[in-house]
Amino acid sequence: MDMSKTLYLVVMGSLLFGAISCGNRPESKSRKTVNPVCSGVGCLSSISWKLLLEGRSFPSKSRIDINGTTILNECVSKQKYLIDRSTAPESLVLPDFTMPKRGELAIDVIDMGDDCAQESTFFSDDNVDFEFTKSGDTNEVLIVL
Repeated sequence: MDMSKTLYLVVMGSLLFGAISCGNRPESKSRKTVNPVCSGVGCLSSISWKLLLEGRSFPSKSRIDINGTTILNECVSKQKYLIDRSTAPESLVLPDFTMPKRGELAIDVIDMGDDCAQESTFFSDDNVDFEFTKSGDTNEVLIVL
């Protein structure tokens, strides 16, 4: 055999061997399996929250802490969220927020004073209860403080 035919057979054999070895590889363990049947609230990683303050109004300058993280501080400009003071009861909506866990939801509402020079606790609870509501295609966590 001449050199070109030998080289051709070596290349083709290598390609065939490579194709066979790649085709028989078991499925990668790093792939995450998704349960296509799971459609309940427990399958969500985020959900919209609605905090309602029934019978009272939020302080004029509020700071809202959820699980130790400040979500809203009305004494700082350019906040992501805002309290809707035109609704009755007053509310705070947090779209696409993390999924809460029962028994692990702590909310603090701090009154910062009209001049933002003081801090006093307006509301504090380390085990806030909540309910899931469905309105049309929207799931929501409803929290009544």
